[in-house]
Amino acid sequence: MGGTLASRASGLLREVLLVALFPVRASDAFRLAWTVPNLFRELLAEGALTNAFIPLYQRLRGEDRRAFAGAMLSVLALANGLVLALALMAAPWIVELLLAPQSNVDRELAVQLVRLTFPVLLAISLSALAMGVLNAEERFFAPAWAPVLLNVVAIAAMLAYPGEARWLALGVVLGGAAQALVQWPAMWRAGVLPTLGRWWHSSMPLALALMAPFAFTTGARQLLNVVAQRIVSNDALFPAGAVTAYALSTMLFSLALGLFAISPAMAYYARLGNLAAEGSSRFSATLESGTRFILLLTLPAGAATYAFAEDAVRTVFELLQPAQGQEVTISLAVLALAPLGVALPAAGLVNYLLRPFFVRQRVAAPVAVSVAFTLLTALLFVLLAPRLGIAGVSWGTALAMSAQALVLLAWLRRAEGLDVRAVARQAFRVSIAAVVAVAGARWCANAITGALALPAWWEALTSVLVGGAVTLIVFLALAYALRVPELRFGRNR
Repeated sequence: MGGTLASRASGLLREVLLVALFPVRASDAFRLAWTVPNLFRELLAEGALTNAFIPLYQRLRGEDRRAFAGAMLSVLALANGLVLALALMAAPWIVELLLAPQSNVDRELAVQLVRLTFPVLLAISLSALAMGVLNAEERFFAPAWAPVLLNVVAIAAMLAYPGEARWLALGVVLGGAAQALVQWPAMWRAGVLPTLGRWWHSSMPLALALMAPFAFTTGARQLLNVVAQRIVSNDALFPAGAVTAYALSTMLFSLALGLFAISPAMAYYARLGNLAAEGSSRFSATLESGTRFILLLTLPAGAATYAFAEDAVRTVFELLQPAQGQEVTISLAVLALAPLGVALPAAGLVNYLLRPFFVRQRVAAPVAVSVAFTLLTALLFVLLAPRLGIAGVSWGTALAMSAQALVLLAWLRRAEGLDVRAVARQAFRVSIAAVVAVAGARWCANAITGALALPAWWEALTSVLVGGAVTLIVFLALAYALRVPELRFGRNR
C-alpha cells in the first residue's frame, strides 16, 4: 500500500504540473492520446497478463517457472511489436474513433501524440510481467514502487520542456522504460529472472486460453473509454477542457481505488492463488477476509470523496496557477469526481471479486458479468450525460458498478461458499460509521473555514485537512464501538 500510495501521489503531482504548465489544447490532446495505449494495456499488461500468468506460474516449481516466464516474455515482445506497427499506421483512424464529429480537441496534435505515446505499451507490458513474477513469489516491494519511477521521469521532462506537448508523450515513454528496467535486478536477486531465448512452454496454451476471455472482457470494458471520450469531446455538450477534466477525475478516483482496493486485492490474490494450488480449506475464509477488508477501507474513503470533492480538486489543481483555459477544466473535474466517491466501494469489490474466478481458472463467469455490465455502463453514459453533464458519466459508473458487485457477491456465495451475510453485516456497520464520520467532518470543516474567512485555496486546503482528520478519528471510534472485527485486536472475532 505504501508503494501504491507513492505511485499515486507522484502521478498526482504529474497531473498538477500538467494543469499548471500546459494549456488546455495540449492537455486535451495528450489525455486523448494516452487513452490509446491504455486501450491495450489491460490486454498486454496489467489485466489479462497478470490474471492469467500468476495462477499458472504458482503451480510450477523451480526452473520451470523461469522457463514459463521467459516464453511469456518472448510472446509479449512479438505481440507488442505487431500492435505498435499497426497503431503507428492507423493513428488518424484511431483518433477519429475516439473523438466526436464536432470535437473540442485538436485532431492533428492528437494524432502526433498517439504516435509518440504508443511505444509506452511495450515498456508497461515488460513491467507487468516482472510484477507478475514478483507478486506470485509474494515479493511486493519492487513492483509496488517501480511505477513511481515512471512518474519521476515524466515529471522531469515536463519541467524541462513546459508547454511542449510532444515532451509530455516522450516523458511517459521514457518513464515506462525505467519502470520496467528497475524490476529486473529484483528478479535477479530473488533468483526468478526469466530464462530468455524460449518461445514456448507447456503452460502457454492454457495461459493464452485464460488470456483470451479476459481480452474479450477487456475489449468490452475499453469500449467504455471510447464511449466516454466521444461524449466528453463533443463540442455540442462540453467546452474545451472536458477531456482533461474527465481524466483528472478518473485519476483521483484511481488513486483512491489503487490505495484502498487494488493494492490489498493484489496481496490477497497472490495468497488465494497459493491456497488454491495447495488445495487449502482456508480459501473461502480468505476470500471473505479480503472482501471485508476492502469494504472497511473503501466505504469511508468513498463517502469522504463525495463530500469533499470540490475541496480536494481545488486543493490539488489550484496549488499552482492554472495554465490557459484550465480553470474550466478544474470546475468540470469537481462535477465529475463526486459521484465517483459513490462508485469507489463497488469498484473495489468488483476488482477483487473477479480474481477468484481466475484463480480457479473459471473464465466464463467473469466474461459474462463484465460484458453485460460494460454494456449497461455504456448505455447509462449515453442516457445520463446529456441530462446531468459530465457528472452523468460518473453516475453511470457508480450505478453499474454497484449492480455488478451485488451479482458477483451472489455468484461467489454459490461457487465458493462466500458468507454474504457476514459481508453484509460488515458493510452495514462500516457504512454507518462512515456516513456519521463524514457528515461530522463536513460540519466541522464548514464551521472552521467560515470562522477563519480564509482565501479560496487555503479554505479548500483547511477543509481537506480538517475533514480528513475528523473522518479518520470519528470513523475508527464508531467502527470500534460497532464491533467491526478488524478493529478489535486481541479479541475473539
